Amino acid sequence: MNQPAGRESGCQMMKRIAKELKASIRAAEGHADELSRRIAELEAQPGPEVELEITALAKAREAIEKKIAEEHASLSTLEDVIIENC
Repeated sequence: MNQPAGRESGCQMMKRIAKELKASIRAAEGHADELSRRIAELEAQPGPEVELEITALAKAREAIEKKIAEEHASLSTLEDVIIENC
């Protein structure tokens, strides 16, 4: 069982946050993959309403990819700090 957050050391806290970031990144990558598959399915269908949906899905995927990149950068920095200090 995990210790309460108030009792964890700085290193434990950083390692926990790194683990949570990795899980968040994996989940976001899965969501981006789902959006990519859906976009590919829609691209095979003709119609103006399909184009609007494709555009909306592409924008959502772009936002998720940006979040993934930011979380990768945060994780990299955090892992460097863990290596140096823990």
